[in-house]
Amino acid sequence: MHLSSKLSRLWAKRLTQRDLTSQRRQLREPVSIDFCSNDYLGWARRADVLLTNFPEGRHGATGSRLLSGQTKTINMLESRIAAFHDAPAALIFNSGFDANIGTLAAISDRHTVFLYDELCHASLIDGMRLSLSRHVYKFRHNDVAHLANLLAMHADKVIAVVVESVYSMDGDVAPLREIVQLTKQHSACLIVDEAHGTGVIGARGEGLVQHLGLQQEIDVRIHTYGKAMGCHGAAVLGSRDLIDVLINFSRPFIYSTALPPASYAAISRAYDLLRDDVTSRKRLHGVIDSFRSRISEGDWSVFGTSWLDSTTPIQGLIVGHVRHARQIAEYLQSHELDVRPILSPTVAEGTERLRICLHSFNTEDELDLLFHTLHKALQTT
Repeated sequence: MHLSSKLSRLWAKRLTQRDLTSQRRQLREPVSIDFCSNDYLGWARRADVLLTNFPEGRHGATGSRLLSGQTKTINMLESRIAAFHDAPAALIFNSGFDANIGTLAAISDRHTVFLYDELCHASLIDGMRLSLSRHVYKFRHNDVAHLANLLAMHADKVIAVVVESVYSMDGDVAPLREIVQLTKQHSACLIVDEAHGTGVIGARGEGLVQHLGLQQEIDVRIHTYGKAMGCHGAAVLGSRDLIDVLINFSRPFIYSTALPPASYAAISRAYDLLRDDVTSRKRLHGVIDSFRSRISEGDWSVFGTSWLDSTTPIQGLIVGHVRHARQIAEYLQSHELDVRPILSPTVAEGTERLRICLHSFNTEDELDLLFHTLHKALQTT
């Protein structure tokens, strides 16, 4: 297909620039040994468990939830989600991305001051942009003192602080207790994205907020279902007023066709598993412990690399160069180990890395193979 418009020539130029820096993204099918997906508990691959019948007996939602997509069963599911997470109310969105952009844009206006951790997900940043706020500032990652300074600078304003419970590229955990104390002192709204904490942290996988007993101190919580829960969608938790604001002002909620009934059924079944499947979480944390033990056995600095400090399923090996990170990942993939490189601009330049995701189903033999092959890759690439 030959395109000659000025805009299409701009597309070609932008892609060429990505090629020159080895940063052009491409779609790749998975290889056999999974060290890249967010299916931490292995539920996404258990179709026999999550695929259940839904009472409505139809496939399509037929419209947005404000039109024809609403049902009593969804109401019941949202009440159940709110009760599980010890929140007054819940509202289901079609995805975590929709929930993040739709929530941050709807709850604020151009006068709201946003203070966000510099490692927050792109969807949170996009939500702040869509709010049209003129006052969006980032604080250094997990730096409570820096956040305190920013809060003091804007003490006379309406402030929203945005953090994640577990950060998706570094795998570390937010210092939530300290952040809660600060936001209370300044009457700031606190938004916590629990995308990578859901299903992983807490006795029942309820997330970091409840694990720390802070659920009554957080204004907005967002739980995503496309990761450890093994299905699709997300829920926003908070006050009844918050949910009504989202129903009235959140554009991704108002103008999107609702999820198909089968998706709500899968979410419901995933909450059954959170209650009942303690074994998968125990196995997952056993795999994490075994992985970290292997890291401690070697000197990674001799390869010019270093591991991020993480006790979650997300483990990062900092390589620091785009091409080298690609080469190592390609070597691992050629040995059927599905590890993906994370490059700038997704992460800061100079922190390019391998992002290794661990799962309850990863075996000791797979971990042995991963570390053996990784050492070979570092020695030869």
